[in-house]
Amino acid sequence: METKDVFIRKASGLTRVIGPWDALAFTIVGPGIMYVFLHIVWTPQLYPGVDMRIAVVIGTLIMLIPAFLYVLLSVSMPRSGGEYVWTSRILSPPWGLAAGWALTFVGLSWAGSVTPWGVSYGLNMILRASAVAQSGSSFASNSNWLLANTLDSPIAIFTIGTVIIASFFIIMYRGARAAVKLFWFGLVTGLIGQLTFYIGVLTSGGFPEFVQRFNQMSGTTYQAVIDAASKGLTSLGYAPPGVYLIWTSVGAGITWITLNTMGNTYLANIMGEVKEIRKSAILAMVAPLLVFLALWEILYQLAYSGFSGEFWAAAGYFAPGGLGNANAPSAVFSIIPMPNFMLVFINSNPAFSYLTSLMFFCTTYASCMGLAFAPVRNLFAYSFDRMLPTYFAKTDKRGSPWSATLLGFVIAELFLVITVLPIYTWIAYSIMAWFFAWMIVGIVGIIFPFSKRGKQIFDKSPEIVKRKIAGLPIVSLLGVLTFIISALLEYYTLLPFQQGIASSFYIWITLFIFVLPPFIIYYISKAYHKRQGVRMELQFKEIPPD
Repeated sequence: METKDVFIRKASGLTRVIGPWDALAFTIVGPGIMYVFLHIVWTPQLYPGVDMRIAVVIGTLIMLIPAFLYVLLSVSMPRSGGEYVWTSRILSPPWGLAAGWALTFVGLSWAGSVTPWGVSYGLNMILRASAVAQSGSSFASNSNWLLANTLDSPIAIFTIGTVIIASFFIIMYRGARAAVKLFWFGLVTGLIGQLTFYIGVLTSGGFPEFVQRFNQMSGTTYQAVIDAASKGLTSLGYAPPGVYLIWTSVGAGITWITLNTMGNTYLANIMGEVKEIRKSAILAMVAPLLVFLALWEILYQLAYSGFSGEFWAAAGYFAPGGLGNANAPSAVFSIIPMPNFMLVFINSNPAFSYLTSLMFFCTTYASCMGLAFAPVRNLFAYSFDRMLPTYFAKTDKRGSPWSATLLGFVIAELFLVITVLPIYTWIAYSIMAWFFAWMIVGIVGIIFPFSKRGKQIFDKSPEIVKRKIAGLPIVSLLGVLTFIISALLEYYTLLPFQQGIASSFYIWITLFIFVLPPFIIYYISKAYHKRQGVRMELQFKEIPPD
């Protein structure tokens, strides 16, 4: 059999049109700048006793370590595919696909499953807040509340979600420049949403006004909620509302807060379309974490002072997914009582709640495309290396990987279906696959300067990549720390399973969707191409063409 060319063509077909500031907009919007509005309720459900003001500091700062490792590896090998390219060239091809596959399918799964958030936790919260503003304690029978319930039904979520997913994939289909415009839209609306919440709390009467309005308009009283949650939590052996546990806050910080930062390193996966590589890598993978830390710390401080930390602990207990939801004392807790909705209970002007909720929808829309944008480039990279059919490596004259975009749409839509049924409702546990991938990336960083495969690339890398501390390459030190951090993240993610709060069913789903398939795909592809006269191992001795 005749051996064919190493790569399917001499150029990738992608074009470098994304500048450093565009890259920054992408890495801020993708992780979801306003998803902390959900986490203030969701986190206490899995980590009773958490203090989000502490957790946010731990969770964002700890992510600086992997971010710096990603900067160095991206500068060394600036190609679309990120972890897949590095690992397949330094460690081995099947492990490269394993690292990339996990992050690819996590992103596409989030693009599908997070899409309904824009409706349920954004637009519907406008309807729910208006019901409270209009009807007070009778809000549950208000037509707007009932309409919101209808829009939260599985059929409505699937229909609206499909339209939303199709629309942002059409934008992505038009190329990177079109996508960048949506990233900037998401950044601006996300900042407006945060600022509106800040002003809504600061211009209110604070905690006393919240208690007064909640007692008048919720159908229960503040103290009744706290007392009932305290009784329920302590009977189960957990800390009562208002009691904070440092190690619980640490655990929450390195799982749920880090979950909310996931996506800033997705820049590595689109490097084939990024200009000014070094500046873009440093600016867009490190700066977002500092932005998140500042914005989210302000939000949590205001949320705790205006509504009280014990209220959010009680809200986590009674809200859907909480241990006491069956005994919720008010219809307020029949939904996730997010801060944008709760603004109507602290400020007499409901416009603050309406605008914050609208901005949540807008920035979520952009975020979902951001979560899919990099994984689509990964699908392209796998196809360019023949891991997947080469059909999905096609590009058009705009440099858009249109065939991989279509495949990404199908996968995201599938995860929307899985969410609606629901089969896989706890999005938190897909991050087990993410941390598994980061453990692999940590190993890559460790061996990069020393392995036979990696040393040749390392020696040709820019000086910033080759810098050392005490004679040891910085990239290797960052690799060690990234591996340790990822292992700890994996451990803390598994704690709710060990404590019986969550079902092990989600572990098995994660394993069979995110971890095992890449190994099967690689060996099937290798055998197939060998019969076609293609020695796939040759292409992994070189970095893919630009």
